[in-house]
Formats: sequence, C-alpha cells, structure tokens
Amino acid sequence: MSKTRSDAATVLADVRALREAEEAAAAGLLRQAVVWADLHPVVDEGLAATASHRGYDTGVPLAGEGTPAVDASCVAELAAALHCSTDAGQALLGQALELRHRLPRLWAQVHRGVVPAWQARRVAARTIPLSRDAAEFVDAQVAAVVGRIGPTQLDRLITAAILRFMPEEAERQRLAAADGRRFDIHHDTTGHQHGLAEVTGWLDLPDALDLDAAVTDGAQALADAGCQASLDVRRSMAVGELARRQPALDLTTSSDSEPATPSEGAGAPVPRPRVPVTLYLHLPAESLASGTAPGWVGNTGTPVTAGQIRDWCGRPGTRITVRPVIDLNETVTVAGYEVPERIREHIALRDRTCVFPWCSRPAHPHPRRTHRADGEPAWSTDADHIVPFAAGGTTATDNLAPLCRRHHRLKTFAGWSYHVLGPGRYLWRSPHGHGYARGPDGTVEVRGGAPPAPRPRPAPQALLDPARQPVPTG
Repeated sequence: MSKTRSDAATVLADVRALREAEEAAAAGLLRQAVVWADLHPVVDEGLAATASHRGYDTGVPLAGEGTPAVDASCVAELAAALHCSTDAGQALLGQALELRHRLPRLWAQVHRGVVPAWQARRVAARTIPLSRDAAEFVDAQVAAVVGRIGPTQLDRLITAAILRFMPEEAERQRLAAADGRRFDIHHDTTGHQHGLAEVTGWLDLPDALDLDAAVTDGAQALADAGCQASLDVRRSMAVGELARRQPALDLTTSSDSEPATPSEGAGAPVPRPRVPVTLYLHLPAESLASGTAPGWVGNTGTPVTAGQIRDWCGRPGTRITVRPVIDLNETVTVAGYEVPERIREHIALRDRTCVFPWCSRPAHPHPRRTHRADGEPAWSTDADHIVPFAAGGTTATDNLAPLCRRHHRLKTFAGWSYHVLGPGRYLWRSPHGHGYARGPDGTVEVRGGAPPAPRPRPAPQALLDPARQPVPTG
C-alpha cells in the first residue's frame, strides 16, 4: 500500500513539474514574440500588420491603442516557425504586445509563474478594442484574481469591468445586440439530415428561460403519457407540441396557469399548469443611486447593465420582489438535519458556485432540466455539512457549503476533506495530502504551511464580488 502511495506521489510530483515547465515555455514564447516584434518595427504605416478574421484583413491593429506597430512581412515567418496559421501568428503577436505594453501587471504575473499564459492571452484578446484607461482598469481588476479562476468566471469578470468603466459604450453594445435577436429554422432540403431540421437563434434571457421551462414541462408530460424516448428526444418532440398547440400568437391570455387545450389525436400529452420562471437579478447598492454600476443574473451568473435590468423589470406582467440585503457574514442556525430554503439561498449568495477547487457550477437553482416532483426548480448543488451532522456538525451557515453532486461524492467517499477558513473561504485536502485554498477570488494551491492571505483587491470591491451586496428581484 505504501509503495502505491509513493508511486502515486511521484506521478503527482512529475505532473506538477511538467505543468510548470509547460507554463514557463508558454511565457517564454510570449516574451520571444515581443522580441520578434521589436526586431521588425514598421517603416511605412501602410505596411503595418493588421488583424485578420478567417483569412480576411480587417484593417484593425494587432494590439490596442498605444502599442507599437509591426511590419506585416514578419508575421508569416514567425507563424511558420510555430507550425501555425498566419492568422494564429498575428493573434499571438497582438496579444503579446497587448500584455507587454497595456497590461503590465498581467505580463509580470505571467513571467513570475503566477498566471498561465493562456489565461493572460484570453484577457488580452478582450482588452485590445478598449481605450488605454479602460485597459489599465481591467489590468488592475483582473490581475487580483486571474490564475485562481476558470475561463468562464474570467470572462464574466472582464465583462463586469467593461460594464462599469465604459457604461455608455456597454449600453450601446447591448442595444445593438438586442437588434440581432433572431430565430431560424434550417430545413433539410437534401435528405442528408434524414428529415430533421436544425434550429438556431438568439433570444432575450427571460424569453429563453421561459422557452426552456416550457420545453422541459413538455418533455415531462410526454414521459408521463408513456413516451420511452430519451430526455433530449422528448425535448425536441415537446417543441413540436408547443407549435401545434399555439400556431399563432395569442397575446390576450392573462394567466400562465391555465393549461392549453390538448391537440387533436390520441395519446396527446396534457400539459401541467405552468410554474412561473423566476429570474434572479442582483444590483449593488451603488447602482440604485448612479444607475451605471453593473448587476448580475443569479440564474446564469452573467453580468448585465443596469439598463438591461430596468428593461426586464419593466415588462408588462412582470412581478418584482425586492428582498432585503442578507448579511452574508451572519451565522444562521436551525435544528435538525434538513436545510431550509432560506439557508440554501444564504450560502448560494455567499459562495455563488460549488466550492470545490476550481469548480464553477452555479449554486443557485436552475429552471432548466432539473425539477423537483412538484415542478419547482431543483438546486443545482447540494448543501453539504462540512462537519457531518452525524459527527456533531450543525445545520448552520458556517457549517454548510454548496457542493455539486460529483464533488459532494468525492468528499463523502473518496478521501477529500475541507474546513472553513472564514466566511466563503475553505481549505481542501486531497487524498494524497495536497492543499487547495478556495475563496471568492478563486482557487490557489497550498504547498505546506498556512494558506496564503487573500490578494489585495482594488476598488471598487463590488465589481469583483457583487454577491456581497445583492438586491435580488424575481
């Protein structure tokens, strides 16, 4: 047994060493890309390298405002040496220049081994279109947490930074995006798709949530009627049932609770009364005064503008519930093992996701494919007793944390353990004794000794952790 553990420990050590070598090589590649650009300054502005998209020249500079131009003739040779397309070589050069000249904090962290090069490049790709001031702002905000969080959380963080720093431009982009909403049905014209049709589209989020819930209800109704097809097949069938039940819009219906008239034909499923879909919208307190600070959507975790929230809340028939701000540092305790909804909501607002290292599964209920028997959306994570209830642990907010089912099972059966460092902060231990500190600013590996203190977070604090001052509306 000890030999197996020793072998496993050796493998884990080798994996860490290889990952560090890979990240060091990627950082070195960024550094050499900048050196290559420095060796090939542009002589004639008309010959400067510009970004391409799918092989077509866009005329847009490789990097953002204030970065040096590069001679276009040098790009292809660098790309060939990397065994990649010229477009990919342009992207590497542009992102390296963006990091070196406009995101110096991230650049330094990459070369200290704190931030993987791929994450820094992802940030650089998003900041190239921004002004110098906006890029500096993003650099300051993102550098505090990048390397500790996953790509989805990183994209949300950058979006929130842009919404806060450039609210007028963000609102213009939002309105332009709304004009791009569409719903397309691509019919099979050759028989190659065996009579199936592809459906694509872009919907407003409340409309998409309603459609998703309706399709889920329809799929369940088909199952209740005896349909043995898989869930995915039943969902596709449910869309057809929706179309046949209401072939034209009926905008005079005042109640969502009345079931539609069943379509003709034997075996047609009778829909159950619809359960209203709740959209959780959170606004930091400062937005109530300024109207410009971004909020976020509890259902998806995405940042949105205050203008978008106003539009959604102003729709006819919308019911708004303003809940009091929850003190997330307060300890709430109940007797017994079962976790009530108010405590589930408390820990979901505090932690926002599963708290296992690097997991980003949202902790709030999802009105999509997970429903309880009564039709209400089920929570997408379990409320885990950190100290087991049977071992004397209490059902209290300071002894509960959201864990997705996979990681809950790892903690229960596979030797993973964790304890609380503070509100929303946890120290995990793997079966082989490796430590990982998880908190609102992501995950960091702990190698011996105490976990590192949280990184200083530049103002405004609400940008990086808006859940601390939520004003949810439903």
